[in-house]
Amino acid sequence: MVWQVEKHGRRSRLVGTPHFFPYHFRGTLKRLIGPARAVLLEGPLDEQSMRRVVDAGSGAVHVSLYHALDAGTRLRVYRNLGLAAPPLDAQVLYRELFFGRPEEWLEAELRGLKPWMAFFGLWTRYRQREGGNYSLDLDAHEIAARLGKDLRHLETVEEQIAALDAIPLERMVHFLARVDWRAYYADYVRRYLAGDLDGLMAAARVFPSFCEAVIERRDPLLAERMSPALERGDACAFIGVTHCPGVLARLSAEGFEFRR
Repeated sequence: MVWQVEKHGRRSRLVGTPHFFPYHFRGTLKRLIGPARAVLLEGPLDEQSMRRVVDAGSGAVHVSLYHALDAGTRLRVYRNLGLAAPPLDAQVLYRELFFGRPEEWLEAELRGLKPWMAFFGLWTRYRQREGGNYSLDLDAHEIAARLGKDLRHLETVEEQIAALDAIPLERMVHFLARVDWRAYYADYVRRYLAGDLDGLMAAARVFPSFCEAVIERRDPLLAERMSPALERGDACAFIGVTHCPGVLARLSAEGFEFRR
């Protein structure tokens, strides 16, 4: 989803990204980034920065996502990830020999991870099963770097990690236990492709990261930090699509005009 933002006759673009998606938009990205003077991304996407995120989500943990899930939810996760499910009448020994014990696999998978890292590890595995392997943000980063653009970041890695640390555990547990993963992801993809921002925002409210620490607290900072570049014109800013309503409202209050 793309908006033209303008102030004092100077125009820029704001792009709401789905982060990971079953389709890429590289042709569109080249057309958007090509004429831009500056390209703004939420945060750094280089290998070193990504390693810092992984390291921050790993190691000794005081709260485990695995132990917050009941037995039924653990089995639900196992099945949603497409791992072998034994026949209902299989003998216990047969089941454990040939299919493994879901609870043992899941505990090993999540051991030593902070809840947010554990959740996103599971969701990434599921998303990849559904074909969601493309990163619009990473593609934008690579295209901007290749074209020699002035590439800037609206947040530091540390700020992003702090937001992830603040995602409530209860929201992750609720999503894993109660939400229809397939229906949620299919609806999210459909609404993004249709440009249905209101519908997408309504649907996204069940996702764990749709919370105060990630959305409401960050929207004002994202708007404030991108504002100078947008005001100079010829900038192209990329942020998660669920930030767009809040960011656009704040830009409007600063005198920017925008249209899709």
